[in-house]
Amino acid sequence: MRWPTDNSVRHRLCRVGAKFLLIHVLWLFLTACASPTSTPERLPTRAVTPTPTPFPIAAQTYYEEGLTRREAGDIEGAIRSFTWAIQRAPDFAPAYVARGALYLAQGELWLALTDADSALQADPTSAAAHALRGETLRLRGRPRSALEDFDSALELDPDLDIFRSRWLAAREAHQGHRLLELSREYAAAHPREPLRHYYRGWAFIEMDMTNIAITTLIDEIENSPEPPALLWFALGQAYAADHSWQEAIVSFEAALVLVQAGDVSLTVHSDQPIAALFGALGRAYLGAGRCVDAEAALEYALDVGAPTREYAAWLEKARVCQTPTPTATPYPTTTPSAP
Repeated sequence: MRWPTDNSVRHRLCRVGAKFLLIHVLWLFLTACASPTSTPERLPTRAVTPTPTPFPIAAQTYYEEGLTRREAGDIEGAIRSFTWAIQRAPDFAPAYVARGALYLAQGELWLALTDADSALQADPTSAAAHALRGETLRLRGRPRSALEDFDSALELDPDLDIFRSRWLAAREAHQGHRLLELSREYAAAHPREPLRHYYRGWAFIEMDMTNIAITTLIDEIENSPEPPALLWFALGQAYAADHSWQEAIVSFEAALVLVQAGDVSLTVHSDQPIAALFGALGRAYLGAGRCVDAEAALEYALDVGAPTREYAAWLEKARVCQTPTPTATPYPTTTPSAP
């Protein structure tokens, strides 16, 4: 029992306690003097309040709570719930995958990779964990290793939808034959989709078969009532690979017009579609000798996130080609007169 801290109250309680003690002593004395056959009445014992038994929340409950928070847009709350699920059950692979996917979306690649590895350690048969690891490795610039994880994911779950990630990894690894296989896979699944010609055309570009790529892309552009920007972009790349700079410029500019009108098909090709388009256009301008336009396009590509290591050298060339080549200063020569 906690005693009151007020001194006056404490003093009164002490007096009452002393009085109670005196009465109790007197009562004991009287009972002692009574008949020996009388039995003292037993005093009741103090009741003990039972302590409630704790029931911990299961990891599955925290995991489902995290999914709900994620759907509601509460990313930090979702990460916290997934973390609690992992703390409750360190071998709960789905929580690692879910949290790692959120880290990946936030650009926290190292944390995403750590969660993918932890999920695979807990459950090596998790297709989602392999897919998460593959995408993280791709974004970290390791496309060949990413493809290995993507292959493992599909072996475990053939219905997993990771085609775009596989395509980008194969393209970044410059694996032309793998790209051609993927283009056939896409065409089989989407036999009437105009973008199937982009995949086939790009595979031929990667395999240095530019004439076939140009023919493939032109046929689809001519036969499609509204060809997407991605077909024009791929055609521009095919012409650029063939050093047909003027045709490349026309193709890239056609793609740019469509993108400005709201076409988003270039997201199939790149995580940074606008940077990729302006970078390609700048290089085509440079190839055609339009150095001022090349500088403007390449600078914009860098401004919107293009990797400096990829375009810095081209930008320098665009600036250098605007500087007039110095001409030798003519010096008058005198022809010695004949004696």
